[in-house]
Amino acid sequence: MGHGGGVGKTTLLKKINQSLLDDANMGFLKKINQLFSGDANMGFHHVLFIEASKGIQLEELQKKIAQSLHLESTVGKEDIFNVLKNRSFVLLLDNIWEEVDLINLGIPHPYSNDNSTKQYKHKVIFTTRSEDVCAKMGAGENTIKVECLEPEEAWDLFKDNVNLAVIELDAKFKEIAWQVMEKCGGLPLALKVVGKAMSNKKYVQDWKFILNLINNSGTEVVQGVQESLLPILKFSYDTLPRNIQECFLYASIMRWSLSKDDALVCWMGLGLLDNFVNLQQAYLQARYIFNTLEESSLLYFSNEGDVLLHDVIYEMAMWIASDYGRNRDKWIVKVFYELAEIPTEELENWRFANRLIIHGHVQLLPILSHQCSDLFCLMIKRSSYLINIPEGFFQQMPNLKYLDLSRTRIKDLPKGIKYLVNLQYLNISSTNISSLPKELVYLKKLQYLICRNLVDFGKVGDGLMSRLQKLKVIDIYPMGWVEPEELKLLKKHNNIKAIGMRVVSQEVLQQLSCLPTTRLSLFNLDNLISLSSDTLSCKDHGFLRELTIRSCHDLKELVMNGSGSHLTELTILEARKLHNIIWTDLSPPEFLHVLKSLSVVGCNLDNLSWVLHLPCLSKLMISDCVEMKTLFYIEEREIQQQEVSEHPTFPALRSLRLSRLPELVSISNFALDFPQLTNLSVQNCAKIETLFHVEERERPIFPALEDLYINDLRRLVSISNFALDFPRLSWLRVLHVHQCFNLKKLPFKSGINNNQRMIDIHCEREWWERLDWDDDTIPSHLRQSF
Repeated sequence: MGHGGGVGKTTLLKKINQSLLDDANMGFLKKINQLFSGDANMGFHHVLFIEASKGIQLEELQKKIAQSLHLESTVGKEDIFNVLKNRSFVLLLDNIWEEVDLINLGIPHPYSNDNSTKQYKHKVIFTTRSEDVCAKMGAGENTIKVECLEPEEAWDLFKDNVNLAVIELDAKFKEIAWQVMEKCGGLPLALKVVGKAMSNKKYVQDWKFILNLINNSGTEVVQGVQESLLPILKFSYDTLPRNIQECFLYASIMRWSLSKDDALVCWMGLGLLDNFVNLQQAYLQARYIFNTLEESSLLYFSNEGDVLLHDVIYEMAMWIASDYGRNRDKWIVKVFYELAEIPTEELENWRFANRLIIHGHVQLLPILSHQCSDLFCLMIKRSSYLINIPEGFFQQMPNLKYLDLSRTRIKDLPKGIKYLVNLQYLNISSTNISSLPKELVYLKKLQYLICRNLVDFGKVGDGLMSRLQKLKVIDIYPMGWVEPEELKLLKKHNNIKAIGMRVVSQEVLQQLSCLPTTRLSLFNLDNLISLSSDTLSCKDHGFLRELTIRSCHDLKELVMNGSGSHLTELTILEARKLHNIIWTDLSPPEFLHVLKSLSVVGCNLDNLSWVLHLPCLSKLMISDCVEMKTLFYIEEREIQQQEVSEHPTFPALRSLRLSRLPELVSISNFALDFPQLTNLSVQNCAKIETLFHVEERERPIFPALEDLYINDLRRLVSISNFALDFPRLSWLRVLHVHQCFNLKKLPFKSGINNNQRMIDIHCEREWWERLDWDDDTIPSHLRQSF
């Protein structure tokens, strides 16, 4: 399927993908399948939706395919080929820019003459902007040219994105709106983005003004000509406030694995957020910006909070950043998918750059022979090969304000960092740096010091923090820490907006209670018997987001008190005496209203029923809790209330991992709901006989479950007491089955409903051959691998 960007190729491919998962859309998929083969029978064992992009390497595509097949990401083409050759599959490749060698990717060729695979359906559907790529891929007559919309169809899509009530006020207003719509050339992306940009324009004069701007610019979308689309899309950008425009450009251009938190920290460091009193205000500003950009259809976000955008929007951002193509050296963005060195001939361009972003597998940085006086922002990120920064490198960047070296393997900051006297932001998170050089003391303008997740980091000495008197945000979590006296001096500066660090003593904890903490790691605190949440941050400006309690062997109770928590991540490790969590002022769902991740390891809490209705909890791990017998227990009278409750349990939970619970005999004493759960893993629970006690009901218990993993459950007789529907299940792993010897039935209903997809069962042959079946048709829906 080919055509220019923004015409709807990805939307169509996603609809095909979703149709395989949704019975309601099966008719649409059959039409597509008949178009390619004349066969209306689906029956694909694997449906692989893989997003490519410009410049992506074969190895990256292989890694994505391997992950979709539940293989190790390091496997080669032979492993992928061996999985797929004797199975029916459809590979959906989105947005390829050049010919993809399917054989070297490990994909059995759809037109292979191998008689041993003819009984299987091997389909590849791809989208591209290039007809030449279609030809090289051998698509031939199976190419679909995705056309722009006809005027009436375009008008319907445009109306879906504007304020319909406004444009239908009178005929004149509607006429002008129609003319604006026509300028979008029937291109769905332009219709959507421009429509969203105009949705808050309530007066006909505003629409006339925009129409005149478009007419005077001579801009018109020409089918298949990418450059003609960018000025039209820019009207959406133009409607944004100035600071949000800058936020959009950075978030778009740094789109590689950028989370909302990463974007927030970046915007803060660049001074794009208004003066904020505390971190909570910064988060509220960022949330408003994210919502504005999403409502404008410029950005959108994954379930995990990663920033996503259309390729054409990225191209528009690069076009705007280069002064509309007139100054391509203003922003220099280099992405290295393979191990490479920066070409010497490109270094001259650094002289004129304002912003330089290097992403990917760079091994060596150049020795600069000239100054980069205009450079104020430098990002060198995500290189697992970059170990050292050459001396003299920073000396050529006298006006640098923003430096991000995160997710590289740099071991030390060079002494030459002292020349960055204008630096305001420094990020060395997730590197191999173990200490801060004393030369940092020369960075008198430094406001943001981000040193998160440094494994070998420790005490920051020499009074460094207190001598950097303009510091606003200090994040040395989870391993870095400072002495109590240093914290006292930081309080006197009265500049600190947020601090994250390790707590090594109760004296440090006491000092931090008067500071605006954002991340804390309480590690090996002796004689800490009780801990109250309201003592972990200052009451007025605290914004504690992550809390780790580790090896606090005397801790017996955790008191959740106060007006509510901002915690998104809570980890409790090796607190064997901790039996009780006390809730004083609010219920758990009210108090932990934004908690997303909870890990409980090496504890003996009496009950975890308080997690049942946490509204945002998406990841739950419980491990090595040797005294736990029932994870989620409620009294009989509460069960009656639970049954009539309109609110399901675990409303947002996507991942549940249970392991090393030797006394566990039941997960709960009542029926649970898992409406969003996709991954379930239960391991090393020697006494449990039935995982889930469920009640017969119309709705599925596991409507979204994709991956079920069980291992070393010696007494396990059944996964559930009733046979169940698993409409999305694609992978069941039963390992060390000699230790799951009593499990003789799988929990599938007769006439198993899995949207006609096969379920992969990874197990041992001995166990498989001993299984009993209530319905002899069930094994035909399962594909075992030993």
